[in-house]
Amino acid sequence: MDSELQALREARLAELKRATGGSAASGGNSNGGGSNNGSNEPIGASISRFLEPEAFERLTRVSLVRPDRAQAVEQYLKQIISTGQLQHKVNEKEIVQILNGIAKEQNKKNETKIIFDRRETVVDSSSHLQGEEDDDDDFFD
Repeated sequence: MDSELQALREARLAELKRATGGSAASGGNSNGGGSNNGSNEPIGASISRFLEPEAFERLTRVSLVRPDRAQAVEQYLKQIISTGQLQHKVNEKEIVQILNGIAKEQNKKNETKIIFDRRETVVDSSSHLQGEEDDDDDFFD
């Protein structure tokens, strides 16, 4: 059973690799609004050698639903690859963590904050008569 599952995964990975190299994938990418970096390669193709197969599949699935987040993950990974901080292939769990971090960042940017500035009113002491005491329970009088 496990060997069949592994064979299916390898076949799917080979299919995805063919799609990233062929023109069929770039046609599918135009459906998502195109890429912002100016190239015709699909999201994840430039960093696929730094991803485990499951992580690459996750990133391609995310790119179908949220191409902006998938592109943000790709930009983040390109940045840490270029600085040499990436020492191993990124697995699916790490992709999920990166996606959660990006989602929090985007939600923080879109969060509306309402601030109430309550100012105290200053009571002028000259308006009160000198001989009378001011009781706070004037409401009941």
